[in-house]
Amino acid sequence: MLTRTLLAATAVAVLAGVAHAQPAAAPQVVQEAPAPLDEAAFEARADRFDAQVDQMSRELDAAVRANTGDRAATLAAVDEILARYRPEIEGFADDFDAFIAGQAAQAADDPEALAQLNAARDSAIPVIRSIPDQIRAGLIQNLDAPAPDAAPTQ
Repeated sequence: MLTRTLLAATAVAVLAGVAHAQPAAAPQVVQEAPAPLDEAAFEARADRFDAQVDQMSRELDAAVRANTGDRAATLAAVDEILARYRPEIEGFADDFDAFIAGQAAQAADDPEALAQLNAARDSAIPVIRSIPDQIRAGLIQNLDAPAPDAAPTQ
């Protein structure tokens, strides 16, 4: 359940930021950037990403349940799942960046909109890219926490 909560909170924060902040201009990069996405294409992409996050969450929950009591096996299973989904997460971050680039091009004459777009990009993309690390850190914190039935010693 912790995994699902972490994923949901991260996805909601990222996607809420997209809805409320005008997305930002694409950063200057050496590699070829993906083609800008229009709003409908990005919404479809976000829906696919949401479905992938849901599937990943189910797999993570199952791995944690299947390996209860075995920290090493739990972490190995979680690491394998996160490694499989990392390209999807990175791809979504790239697509978000492309969407922002398209929005920035449309708002080129509006400095305030460009500032909002840049702020959205600068805050959301690192959050998206850090999803696997956040999940793993939350799992480790959960594994290291005392059992809920354990009474504190005095």
